[in-house]
Amino acid sequence: MTDPETSQPDPAIAFVDTSAILALVDRRDPTHQQALAAYNELADSGYRLFTTNYVIAETVLLLQLAFGPDVARQWLQDHRLPVYHADQQDERRATARIASARPGSRLTMTDAISSVVMDRLGVSDAFAVDPDVLSEDD
Repeated sequence: MTDPETSQPDPAIAFVDTSAILALVDRRDPTHQQALAAYNELADSGYRLFTTNYVIAETVLLLQLAFGPDVARQWLQDHRLPVYHADQQDERRATARIASARPGSRLTMTDAISSVVMDRLGVSDAFAVDPDVLSEDD
């Protein structure tokens, strides 16, 4: 696709999941180096990254639990990800996905919102470490 104002190809866009953020922050995480390499590859390829307000809330909570409130607060102040704010329609669709998920599904509201937002925005690329993130099986 091309931007009509600049006649340049639209930059690629990727959604950033909590799992990728946590792997980047935690240098002891077994996937830290892979996440760092993936992030650098996305940046070098010109991807524009974004996340949702639900991922921000989940990330801050998990950082608080794992590293304490100071680390969570510092990450919140320092991150530069553009944030898409889920609206009521996104929340209704995410709730419907959870309600219709297979028995035993571990689909979270954050993951359901992420999937709905990616669908709404036509984004197919995601930066995630957790292989179950945005899985169609849930």
